[in-house]
Amino acid sequence: MSMAMQHYEDDQTNGFMIHIVPELQGRIKKAAAQSNLSVQDYVERILEQTVPPDSNSTLKRDGRLNRAAVDDLLRYREEIRRAHPGQVFEDSAELLRQAREERTKELEQRGNEGVAYGLLTQTTGA
Repeated sequence: MSMAMQHYEDDQTNGFMIHIVPELQGRIKKAAAQSNLSVQDYVERILEQTVPPDSNSTLKRDGRLNRAAVDDLLRYREEIRRAHPGQVFEDSAELLRQAREERTKELEQRGNEGVAYGLLTQTTGA
């Protein structure tokens, strides 16, 4: 192993250097541009989809889920759907919003009833 290669293996902050023939470089650049991605982002996406994941890593260094984690979540979702056939799962965020609105209306109504009762007792002297 050459010294230069050893340097790159030891220094993981510099990334990876590979030689790609000019014809393939051109195809990569064109495909990245068509996808509105930088060449680095385009190649990273391809490698993320192609290279088997590290078995104990579910997050990439930038905090995004890796492909294996997403695949696991999709499989789990399908298992849940199969275990509960015909059941429609609603958007939980929307359900929470609706419940919050109903509770707010309830509290406002109770508050208004209390105010009305207080006014009624003041005017009747009860």
